[in-house]
Amino acid sequence: MTNHTRRRKLPRGLHWDTRSPYIFFKWRDAMGRQRRQSTKTDDPDKALLTKLQFLDQQRQRPEEIEAHTEDLGKLPLKKAEELYFSWKAAKNSAATIQRERRIFKAVIKAFGASRTVRSIRLFHLRQYQQERRKHVSHMKQPVTARTVNYELDLLRGLMKYAGCWTPELAAGYEHLPEVKSQAGKFATEQQLTKIITTASTNEFWQVAMYCAAVAIGTGCRGGEIRTLQLKDIALADGRIEIRPEKAKNRTGRHPRLMAVAEWGLRHLLERARSLGATEREHYLLPLNVRKSSILSKISNQKWDPTRPMSTWVKSWRKLMEACGMTGFRFHDLRHTFRTLGAHAGVPLEVMMAQVGHMDRETSLEYVHIQTDALKHAQRLIEGQQTKLIKAVRKVRPRRTRKAGQYKLLEQGATLKPGRTSAR
Repeated sequence: MTNHTRRRKLPRGLHWDTRSPYIFFKWRDAMGRQRRQSTKTDDPDKALLTKLQFLDQQRQRPEEIEAHTEDLGKLPLKKAEELYFSWKAAKNSAATIQRERRIFKAVIKAFGASRTVRSIRLFHLRQYQQERRKHVSHMKQPVTARTVNYELDLLRGLMKYAGCWTPELAAGYEHLPEVKSQAGKFATEQQLTKIITTASTNEFWQVAMYCAAVAIGTGCRGGEIRTLQLKDIALADGRIEIRPEKAKNRTGRHPRLMAVAEWGLRHLLERARSLGATEREHYLLPLNVRKSSILSKISNQKWDPTRPMSTWVKSWRKLMEACGMTGFRFHDLRHTFRTLGAHAGVPLEVMMAQVGHMDRETSLEYVHIQTDALKHAQRLIEGQQTKLIKAVRKVRPRRTRKAGQYKLLEQGATLKPGRTSAR
């Protein structure tokens, strides 16, 4: 019998075994099963080091687990989430993955991080729909059906990835009915002018103003403008580059710059240089370090050009209130650009090359606006052809003596039908 009376107190995560002189620790494999491992030493410091090295070596790589597809359903929901979003990151931008991970937290909280994927049944999905609709969002509003559908769509994608989305689930699961969201708002030329003139009177609104000018003149999203780097801007060529990793659908493009966008970019470039952005990799909109609760504690500099600013939402909302346009979102500038393009008769394919991805509803809306614009153009053109139209309407077809033969005679004229052969 080994004498254990002199054994020392161990750090958390390590323990003695009465049947062995060595120190042990517990760990979980990629499938969530708990295992026990000996460190082969009785020295606590060496044992802790051995444990950390062992865990680093034993971390399961995603490809090792995916080699056993039938085992994915046995994974805890939390572990399956990590694998699913790691795989999904290959076809979606980092911002999209970050947003969907944040949204999926509600699913993890409701179902439990330790629940296995294959244990989720249709009853659980329906129960989640009922309970989640009773919750209140951080905006102090009831959680919408659209949010619930989005959360469960992510769960459905994870279950498909794990091979657990059965035909029975596919047949029984139904989306909650959604209230159709209102189309983006359109700003008139007078309203756009008011935004620029109002913002120019307040220095705290000027960044939002210049960014708005870029959005009005390119149709870019706010996130795409916010993450622009100096290397992405080519004023001499009249374009910017939206790189695939920053685009919503991971497809890069080169939007052309309208005059108002070029104006906004020139001012933003001047501002960026004054804040220390000089390298090609630096961001057009450097981060204000003092506004970061974390970075402000570890850095003495005020601006960091290696990081993009987080948002201009607050200044934008105050600017809209001052303009009497409360509720007009920055994203509505993108809708305004698309609408102007539709009225100008720009083909859908050309507009998509400029603004990037448009979903089916947006595309149909664009085509509808374009159709209305063409009808308006038709009325304008016809207005310039009134005399021609009156003359044409006076012409009446008259049948000749032979069947199937016609002579066009003006009203009041008497012409004898000529000989024509009906072949």
